[in-house]
Amino acid sequence: MTIIEEILEERKRQDAKWGVQNHNIINYKEANHLQYYGLPSELTAKFNCENAAKEGNLTWGDIVVEELVEALNAKNYKDMREELIQCGAVILAMIESLDRNGK
Repeated sequence: MTIIEEILEERKRQDAKWGVQNHNIINYKEANHLQYYGLPSELTAKFNCENAAKEGNLTWGDIVVEELVEALNAKNYKDMREELIQCGAVILAMIESLDRNGK
């Protein structure tokens, strides 16, 4: 089974268990929603990612946090969707790396 097939199967299990869900994407009541979720600012996430890359210490965690922060900071549907696709692609790459390296 491919990773995509595994993800689609998990989505089916989630829908079977919880039904179709339509939650808000972020907690709009919080003025600083990133801080509410314990996430760095977009500038900090970008800095951390770039700095880790320069130092040769870049991790998938650095990359996925940066992408998630960008998604949660998006100001419109189009940009948020684009950033969430990037999040999904990074998570897929993380799984591929995990499988390749057996870690």
